[in-house]
Amino acid sequence: MQVKQRWTNVSVVTPEGVETKDLLIEGERFADLVAPTEPGSTDWRVVDGGGGILYPGMLDLLQHGFDIHLYNDTTPGAVAANSELLLARGVTGFLPSISCLPPAEMEGTLSRLSAQCGEARGARAIGVHSEGPCFGLPGAHNLANIVQPSPALAERMLAATGGKLAAVTVSPELPGAEAFIKALKAAGVSIHLGHSRAAPQDIPRYVSWGIDAVTHMYNVMPTMPADNTGVHVMSLTDALLAEPSVALGLICDGIHVNPQLIRLLAQLPAGRTFLETDSNKYAGGEDNSFEFYPGYWVRSQRGNAVRDSNGNLCGSSLTSDEAMRNFLAFTGGDLVRAAYATSLVPARVLGRDHDLGSIEAGKLADFVLLDPVTRNVRATYVGGTHRYGEGR
Repeated sequence: MQVKQRWTNVSVVTPEGVETKDLLIEGERFADLVAPTEPGSTDWRVVDGGGGILYPGMLDLLQHGFDIHLYNDTTPGAVAANSELLLARGVTGFLPSISCLPPAEMEGTLSRLSAQCGEARGARAIGVHSEGPCFGLPGAHNLANIVQPSPALAERMLAATGGKLAAVTVSPELPGAEAFIKALKAAGVSIHLGHSRAAPQDIPRYVSWGIDAVTHMYNVMPTMPADNTGVHVMSLTDALLAEPSVALGLICDGIHVNPQLIRLLAQLPAGRTFLETDSNKYAGGEDNSFEFYPGYWVRSQRGNAVRDSNGNLCGSSLTSDEAMRNFLAFTGGDLVRAAYATSLVPARVLGRDHDLGSIEAGKLADFVLLDPVTRNVRATYVGGTHRYGEGR
């Protein structure tokens, strides 16, 4: 049986503000926030947080790889290994993700990766994200592997993942996309718009089909050329900004998206923006080159994303704690707003905010102890259990 915990000498980041209170954890869930002067009973173990910040565990909804593993490869033990390593980055939940794979290989890869989610013992492997294969623009994905959406494809993806398909990125302008999206939505899958040539005026209709979020806002989203009338020509990203129900995923490395645009997103309502790393192999590790798909070699460099020999982007070398600190630096240092972006909004996108994403009574006690000055991760707890760093 877990000991009841009373965290003291901490600041607690909640959706309402930063509270100078003690945090009570009973079993695997948050129980309450109480004044430090409120007396407690002897059956609560007191944990001195050393003046640190208690911050909700971070959720990464798009992650193609980390350290030595690329999830497309489905190397045995990859998800389990990364679930342990991600704890040092403040991550308590993630979606291992695949790119556009050869049609004959996709279902087998999805099946193996979904099975590996059950092996995670560190950060929670919440489910699988299939980025593609139904795209209008390939970006760094293999153009040869792009296919048209259909209800039959949706059913095959669902069957292959056995209930573990959590998110799919799709271009809604493709023929057959409406039925594909609705079939996935009926099974509880989160639908993300991405790699799209969608016309701005069509976005409200596409959103009505069930789009929840945007994959890497501003990336692989063409802008519209000026028409020389002096009137601003609305682009796809403008249209997405105008949709209040759609959450906007952001690769917050200052490379994929200009910091000024990041400041713009931070001025939207708190529920609109979330951080996703789109990390690739060797993120969080050493600089190295690797084959993203046969014949396409890229190089991961810390602080300089993942690029091919022509300098084109192929995901990031970003970690979630780096993204959080970048967001604070680019937008003015609001911890509450950052916690929405790293934790609560992604939980809402997946429909898991009843259990995850914030420090609130009744939710699973997934949280991080941050250094009050550097915002570096000092410790990570999953379900109230110490999993990384200082303390026990």
